[in-house]
Amino acid sequence: MIKIKMDRTSGALLRHTAEGLEAQRQAFITGITDLQQALDHPDLPRIGQAHPEVHQLVVQSITAKPDGPNAAIITINYHSPAGRSEQPKVSVGTALRQELTETDLAGNRITVAYSQTGDAANMVTQGARVAVLKPQTEMSLTRLQTTHPARTARMYAGTVNRTAIFEGEPGTWLCTSIDGESEDGGVTFLVTYRFQYNSQGWQPTVSYTNPKTNRPPADLVAGVGIKKVSLYRQEEFKNLGLGS
Repeated sequence: MIKIKMDRTSGALLRHTAEGLEAQRQAFITGITDLQQALDHPDLPRIGQAHPEVHQLVVQSITAKPDGPNAAIITINYHSPAGRSEQPKVSVGTALRQELTETDLAGNRITVAYSQTGDAANMVTQGARVAVLKPQTEMSLTRLQTTHPARTARMYAGTVNRTAIFEGEPGTWLCTSIDGESEDGGVTFLVTYRFQYNSQGWQPTVSYTNPKTNRPPADLVAGVGIKKVSLYRQEEFKNLGLGS
């Protein structure tokens, strides 16, 4: 009868190298007639499977060494699936996007005035909205990981950062998508996280519009006639482990 004893403490190790983190586990198998039986044991991890404790490491190789006529010592080597670097690959770009605004560069409300008679006493002032091109930075970070990205995508996509991150103040980064693909049946995933930056924040500003002129009045009161509305849920982006 073939028996296996996993995680012999004599052969276990964890070390940092120039190429990243590495780990090693050992198992002892008895009752075999050849080394192939040892390597085929169903209780051994498979190539690409994650380490039981250090989840960012996956099996790189499994070696069987004879230990008498009917036994073998199994050495299981783990390494970072990201190769030589555990840091994600980062891509950044900035483009101009059109937005509507009711304030000028200094934050003052944009207004225009007109008098049908030419008399200043009959001057009518109203607010105005204008289109402006503003820079918005897009950033994507890609890494190979052993955790399934579906739950993370449901939690973070469509949310804004709760605290400062990526050199941006709270509420200025929007997670636009989290995509992952696996080429080993779900053992590892190449996951791309995409974010978009807005220096003014992503919570929209709404204002009262005069139904007769279809324009905002010039004397709107902040917090009453014009205010920000919280529509995007906040999440702690630092918990993604992508940087600070």
